[in-house]
Amino acid sequence: MNITPRIRLAAESAIDTLMREIKGVKAVVISTEDGLELAARVENTAQVARLSAIASSLAALGAVAGEESQLGHCDNVTIEAANGHILMLQARHPEMTLIVSVVTGREAIIGQVLYYAKQATQLLQHA
Repeated sequence: MNITPRIRLAAESAIDTLMREIKGVKAVVISTEDGLELAARVENTAQVARLSAIASSLAALGAVAGEESQLGHCDNVTIEAANGHILMLQARHPEMTLIVSVVTGREAIIGQVLYYAKQATQLLQHA
């Protein structure tokens, strides 16, 4: 898979914005649909390769669930856990589909996380 420098720069820029704008963010990983890490920034001990693989699997499950329930393609998957949230959003670039994963603590405002993560997907889709 050939990832252009333009897409890599857009991924780094998206991560910079997410890390700066979201209070309580612990990690941001941007990966390809098949789980290959493109860019990441981690504030805790989260393992980037694992998160990338999990995001790929959950995005695939979301896609199947959306199609099977006749709702269309899946745009995002949100997980609320005891100590925080994980949001995974799909960015459908003409050359490839990317997955933006954002891990936050409980103090993060989920609406704010979703807002900035959707902005990041828009940036990646038009890179």
